[in-house]
Amino acid sequence: MSKSKKKGGNTVTAQPTQAEKLKNLGNDAFKNANYEKAKDLYTQAIQIDPNPVYYSNRSAAWFELDEFDESLNDAQKSVDIDANFWKGYLRKGLALREMDRLEEAIENLQKAKSIEDNEVIQKNLTSVLEEKQKDFVLPKDDPEAVRTDTLLTWLQEGGTSFPKLKIKHYSSNYRGVHATRKIKSKEQIVFIPLSHLITLEMAKSIGVGKKLVDSGLDLLSPKHSFLSTYLLRERKNPNSFWKPYLDMLPENYNSFPVFFSEDEMKLLEGSPFADQVRDKKSDLRKDYDAICQVAPEFAEYSFHDFCWARMTASSRIFGIVINGEKTDAFVPVADMLNHRRPKQTSWFYSDEKKGFIIESLEDLNRGEQVCDSYGRKCNSRFFLNYGFINLDNDANEVAVRVTFDKDDETIHMKEKMLGETATSKTFRILASMEEENTIEFMNYIRFTEIRDKNTLLELMNIYENSRRNDKNDDGYKPQKTPPLTVDLEIRVLKAVKVICERSLKGYPTTLDEDKKLLENENITYNEKNSIMLRSGEKEILHFMLILVERCLPLLETSLKQIRKVTLSHLYNPYLEYIKKIVIPLVSKKERESNE
Repeated sequence: MSKSKKKGGNTVTAQPTQAEKLKNLGNDAFKNANYEKAKDLYTQAIQIDPNPVYYSNRSAAWFELDEFDESLNDAQKSVDIDANFWKGYLRKGLALREMDRLEEAIENLQKAKSIEDNEVIQKNLTSVLEEKQKDFVLPKDDPEAVRTDTLLTWLQEGGTSFPKLKIKHYSSNYRGVHATRKIKSKEQIVFIPLSHLITLEMAKSIGVGKKLVDSGLDLLSPKHSFLSTYLLRERKNPNSFWKPYLDMLPENYNSFPVFFSEDEMKLLEGSPFADQVRDKKSDLRKDYDAICQVAPEFAEYSFHDFCWARMTASSRIFGIVINGEKTDAFVPVADMLNHRRPKQTSWFYSDEKKGFIIESLEDLNRGEQVCDSYGRKCNSRFFLNYGFINLDNDANEVAVRVTFDKDDETIHMKEKMLGETATSKTFRILASMEEENTIEFMNYIRFTEIRDKNTLLELMNIYENSRRNDKNDDGYKPQKTPPLTVDLEIRVLKAVKVICERSLKGYPTTLDEDKKLLENENITYNEKNSIMLRSGEKEILHFMLILVERCLPLLETSLKQIRKVTLSHLYNPYLEYIKKIVIPLVSKKERESNE
């Protein structure tokens, strides 16, 4: 900025210095979002004149480049030169906020306000104060806080790096991982060296694990069991290298259904998931007993201890490749990331860097929770292996059973085609007519509902022809039975109705009753998850019943009428079924009737 002064009665405008010219050019570049150029121009200005304004401007450029350490350094230099330079304290406050140093940010913004009370300072100060108020912080002497600090120290001393992340506690027993600064897509955000990974090979090399390998014991879940034996061994050792990590693991998994009490299991009455839980506990018992038989010393750990370790393994290990060999490992910090879909991060093991790496897949803002994706899974798997329910889960399933009619006169032909006794088959269906599981369920019912021997002979011929082309094909696949006639499809839909209504009758509560129960703010966490699990299953069954209600009349009407209906329901979730099944069958029927 040029200055004016009077000389001999005339006003003379002082020309800007070289430093001022560079600063002005820097300001122009800054306004055009060319922050790298602005930073360089401010640097040139500082080299000529170390002015607090120039340092403050360069601090702003560093800030826009997400270089918050540099931004803070320049802001500090500006107030070192002029202790009453309010912009310097503002810049310090903004940089400290991005570095998640909220207390210091507030202190500097308050200092700026004490010098110059303006709208910009007040707006930022209010914003940081609100953020600080929302930020749950455990007292420093809280056992969980102490364990967290111990873990972080152990990891950092071992070469672990996650400079832009912090572990945030939402309560004394619930936490997540958050960004402390802006994170760019494809940026490495976590590095854990191999020295701090508990791998499957380690578990197999010593103690009970080695004994199991030498014995050749065939376990139902080998990798989880090997890692569990190692985990329990190290947990018992007070001097274990892994103690900082082991101390951070949950003391219990009471939200996991395998640990449910008898009363809690009643919440799952009528749900196929209850059988999954019982089967899981049975499998755990079989593996535990088998391990104790081969290694009697393992009996020092109770079955409950073993279940704790197995649930730790099933919910926390990562499948990775080290030097070309597939393995599994416990990975500190990485296993603290909560689940979210779609994927927000990706992870892998780097042979070159000798460590586990997590990269971001999208830009993340400061303060945002950083999540991992546990994959596209049914809520039964999330509940069983992770102890939570995923809301709005498009992969949710319910198990239903398709049973053959014992009075079916074609049953022997079907058994010949199956290569086994025709009894029943269970399918896990979804609330979508485009999912493979649901398609195979419908196809299988078509097979069970065929009563015409000639139709079966035609299908058998199709099978024989495909078998000649595929030597690995060892039997007829009824779940590939195509839609054949309108009459058959009508029987199929009626059978779907019987199956779904039978399943719904097995529950002691209705879907509407479950929804009302979920409105109760006093229900426990396990009650809430159990009700959400069973209500999610019922929603799928109701979805199939609506399919029957809407599509059965279409099969009994004309093609012209069907097209009117489908055009008026462009976003109908059953549209694919109508287009691919109903319309072709009705069209075929009309064509044959006109011949």
